[in-house]
Amino acid sequence: MGYRFSEEKFIKNFNAKDTQLRAADSRRLTHKHDDQFKLFPYKTTKKTKDPVITELEDVVSGFFRDTLNKKIEPIEFEGLCTELLEEIEIKEADLNYFRDLLQNMFFTGDSFFADNIGLYPYQTVLHKSAENLAHFLFSIFGMDQSDCENIEREKNRYKFNVLEEMVIKTIEAKKVSKADRQMPYFAVKRDIQNRFKSDFYFMLEMGMTSLEDFSNLFSVYYFFYTSQTCIILDHFCTGRRDGEVPFYYALDWERVSKNRLCCEEGWEKLKGSITHMFSHAITLEVLNQTSEEEMYDYITFGELAEANAETDALLAEEITKAESVYCSYIGDYKGFEQIGNQPSSSKTESAIRHLYKCIELQFLNTERKGANQSYNEKFLDFCKTRWIKNRKKSGLVLNLTERDIIFLTKICLRNKVKIRLNDLFIEYEKRGFYLDETSKEHLQEFFTKLNLIEKKSDSGDAQYVKRIL
Repeated sequence: MGYRFSEEKFIKNFNAKDTQLRAADSRRLTHKHDDQFKLFPYKTTKKTKDPVITELEDVVSGFFRDTLNKKIEPIEFEGLCTELLEEIEIKEADLNYFRDLLQNMFFTGDSFFADNIGLYPYQTVLHKSAENLAHFLFSIFGMDQSDCENIEREKNRYKFNVLEEMVIKTIEAKKVSKADRQMPYFAVKRDIQNRFKSDFYFMLEMGMTSLEDFSNLFSVYYFFYTSQTCIILDHFCTGRRDGEVPFYYALDWERVSKNRLCCEEGWEKLKGSITHMFSHAITLEVLNQTSEEEMYDYITFGELAEANAETDALLAEEITKAESVYCSYIGDYKGFEQIGNQPSSSKTESAIRHLYKCIELQFLNTERKGANQSYNEKFLDFCKTRWIKNRKKSGLVLNLTERDIIFLTKICLRNKVKIRLNDLFIEYEKRGFYLDETSKEHLQEFFTKLNLIEKKSDSGDAQYVKRIL
C-alpha cells in the first residue's frame, strides 16, 4: 500500500502550533485548502474582497490564457499608444483621432477589452476570483496541447482589421511570455470533458466565438460539473465518476406546482450538498498530507480499499491517524468524542466519513461557520443568479430561459437541418438538463410559435425541430 499520512507535512502546511505557543482549548491551526488537493476555486473571504462570478464573460480571457499557456503583463492605454507610435507614422493633426480610436476599440475605462477570439488572452483581469475560476474550468475540462492548436487555428481564420493586427503584434512582442503551469484542479467527474470539447470545437468551427457564446457554454458546463461533483462527494468512496444524477428544470414562462419534478428533483435535491463543499475541500486536503505527488480523492481511496481486507485496514488506520492529528489541534470544539461510527462500504470509507464529520461539526459549532458559509456561497450565489427562479409558493426551482433554450438547441443540433423532438430532449439531458412531460409540452409550443416544428404526426418521434439560424 502506497498511501501514508504525513504528520510532519500536516503541521507545516496547516501551520499547526503546539500548546506551548497557544492555549490547549483554542484552535491551533489554519484551515488551508487548494494546497495539496485542489477541489474548487473558492476562498473563505467575504464577497467584498472575493467577488462572486455570476456571468462567465469575466473568465473567458483567463481560460484562453491558460489553454494557450500565455502570461500577459497588464496592458495600459498610454503604454500601448507609445509602443504603436514607435512602429507607425501619424501626423500631429491625426494623433488625437488615433488615440480616441484606440481607446474606443480596445479599452473600457482603464481596462483592455476584447471582443473577438484573437484578443481574448490579452483582456485585463478584473479580479483574482475570475482567474481562479478560469483555471478551474481549464483543469476540469481537461484542456491540453491539441486544444491550444485548435484555438490557434481558429484565430488564424479570423479576419482582423489592420489596427487589430498591429495591436496583437505589439502585445505579443512586448507583453507576452510563456506561463508556468499551475497545479491543476482535480477532476472528480471526468466523462463531461469530451462533451464539453465537442461543443467547444463545434462553436469554434461555426464562428460562435463571442463573449456571450463562450459565457453561455462555460455556464452550462460549470454548473453541470460542479453540481454533479457535489453529489458524488456526498457518496464518498461509492461515488461514480461517470453517469449523473438527473436535475429537473422548469421553463421560465411556465407555471409550476409543488408536485412537479422540477420542485422535487431539482434545486431541492442539490442545495444540501452545496453546503458541504468546504468540509469536503478540507477533508481532502487533510487526507492528502502525504510525501507523494499523487492526489487521492474519495473514489481513489475506495478503489484502493477494494484490493483486499489488509489494504482496507491499513488505509483506515492511516486515515484515523490523520483524524487524530487534526482533532488534537482543534481545542475550541469539544464534541469529537460524541461522533459515532459511520456505517460504510469499507473500513476506509468509515474512517473517511468519520473524519469528514469531525471537520464539518467543528465548522458548524464554532466561530468558523462564517468561513464555511463564505466558501460555499460562491457557488450558491452563482446558481441563484444564473440558474434559479423563485416560484414563490413552489420555492426555488432550476430555470431555463429563452436565451438558454436557443443556445442549447443550437449546440445540440450542430450542422443538422433538423432533429427529432425526442432526440433533442436526450441531447439536453447529455448536458445536464432534464424536463418533465409538462415542460416538454411547453417547449414544443415554444418551438411551434417560432415556426421551428416540422410535424409528421403528434408523437414526439414524428416531430422535428428545425435548426435555429
